[in-house]
Amino acid sequence: MSHRNAYILLALVALLWAGNFPASKIGLAELGPLTLTTTRAVLITPVLILLARILHGPFPTFRRRDYATFAVLSLTGLVGNTTVWFWGMKYTSPINAGILGAAAPAVVAVIGALWLGDRLSGPNMTGIGLTVAAVLVTVSHGSIETLRTFSFNRGDLLILTSEIGWVTYALYSRATTTKLAPVTIMAGAHVVSSVLLLPLALAVEGWAPLARAGWAGWGVVLYGAFPVTLGHLWFYQGIRTVGAGRAAVFSNLIPFLVIGLSWGILGEPIRWYHAVGATVVIAGVVLTTRR
Repeated sequence: MSHRNAYILLALVALLWAGNFPASKIGLAELGPLTLTTTRAVLITPVLILLARILHGPFPTFRRRDYATFAVLSLTGLVGNTTVWFWGMKYTSPINAGILGAAAPAVVAVIGALWLGDRLSGPNMTGIGLTVAAVLVTVSHGSIETLRTFSFNRGDLLILTSEIGWVTYALYSRATTTKLAPVTIMAGAHVVSSVLLLPLALAVEGWAPLARAGWAGWGVVLYGAFPVTLGHLWFYQGIRTVGAGRAAVFSNLIPFLVIGLSWGILGEPIRWYHAVGATVVIAGVVLTTRR
């Protein structure tokens, strides 16, 4: 892949991932968090299995470490992060969720230093401070009184809680000793997620919401199952072509794209603390991940 095509692909991935925020808000009007996560997992799993077979041939004999990787990435990713993220999205705005989600790389850096022994420089520490400030501005809606009384929106707190799953997912992806290809790992993790989530979704939310869902609900499910999930593979391809540093620039655009798309699609009002939070969190992430 040429650098030009890689940049186009990375820009498309950023747009698709940003679009998931307002789209999920629309989907939650018809479907519950568990149903959304489960349906997306069940639909994309056979596609990932097929892709893995086409790209890498027959599956090798899986070892214990491979099964452990599938289980941990499933529990921290779809089962943990995505489900709790949807739950939080019911109670907060896509703009807030986009800004809070952008802080995840800074959290990864901090825990990576504690868990994997990564070194943090002066600029890294400054970036962590800026990221914390951006999160506080966002969850408090720029209100000192909210900070003083700790009366935060529960949706914002759930979004932050979901990042624990994402951070664990990201760090375990680095620490795992499996030699499998990324698409094979994703396929295995989605198989585990489907097996775990399907009975849970049926027990908690049942078939009724899915049976009543209209074109909007199903459109959001399909959007999340295919473009958003496959975007992870495209992003990996972009990293291999232009490098992680240049690819990260496109990820940093996501909070601003979320703000624009949420305003254009949902009519979400843009407040001053959104602009400040998005700008400061990206500055913080850039400094935190600087090497």
